[in-house]
Amino acid sequence: MEKHLFKTAAFAALCGVKKDTLLHYDHIGLLRPQAVGENGYRYYSARQLATFDIIAALRRLGTPLSEIRAYLNHRNPEGFLELLRQKEQELEAERSRLQRMEDFLAETVRQLELAEGVTPGEIRLEELPERTLAVVPAPRFEQFEEAQYLLHIRDLLAKGRSAGSVSMNPGDIILRESLERDRFMEDYYYCQVPAGSQGFETWVQPAGTYAVLYHQGSYQSEYDACRRLRDWVWAQGYTMDGDLYEEDLVSRFSTDDPEAYLIRLSLKIQTPAAQIAAVDS
Repeated sequence: MEKHLFKTAAFAALCGVKKDTLLHYDHIGLLRPQAVGENGYRYYSARQLATFDIIAALRRLGTPLSEIRAYLNHRNPEGFLELLRQKEQELEAERSRLQRMEDFLAETVRQLELAEGVTPGEIRLEELPERTLAVVPAPRFEQFEEAQYLLHIRDLLAKGRSAGSVSMNPGDIILRESLERDRFMEDYYYCQVPAGSQGFETWVQPAGTYAVLYHQGSYQSEYDACRRLRDWVWAQGYTMDGDLYEEDLVSRFSTDDPEAYLIRLSLKIQTPAAQIAAVDS
């Protein structure tokens, strides 16, 4: 019998694993003992430590035991290189997935922190940055029903996720022409996507000055809030310079009470001073 043989428990200790792990590897044909004594004891050789190290390294890379066994049965440099390249691609995909999760968490935290710092019902002017949006036309509901709305936006959210969107809450757009005609039903639904996204219709929300209303209440109640925001803009002597964007800050994901929803309504405007400056230029 070869020198430097170890019983299962001793070899497991050298490898830093439990005895049951080696018994499982033996059972599936991944790492069999070097020898089995007449007494039934399994014996592993010191040379098998290298084989175990290969298994452990590939396991840390997330390689299934079946793939490791297939590789060990036909071990060669070309096969090892191919296996490592495959793991490299899988790790890159996992890094991308984790980055999307991190971005989603950061965006959700941003929205909830913003919600904590505003007073529901207040209207104020804010400078908002440019955003790229994936959009779909909204159906012409006679009356808003959340179930129909959720069914309609599923494809939009799937497109957004494919492009790297981090938001689970789509928004709504009411066109300026609709506001001028006293119509406050949504014209489009949107979700934010990275600039340059392709494969679906996109919309650029321009940077600029917006009149912003933080409305607390159900989706059915936001139509009156949109009217209030438009009327406030007119009352201040401002000009509507774009469309109205609706964005959830507190939604069904963080409360089961629709009356506790917090919706940010943003309407792009031009102030009289800005209009004068535009004419002078």
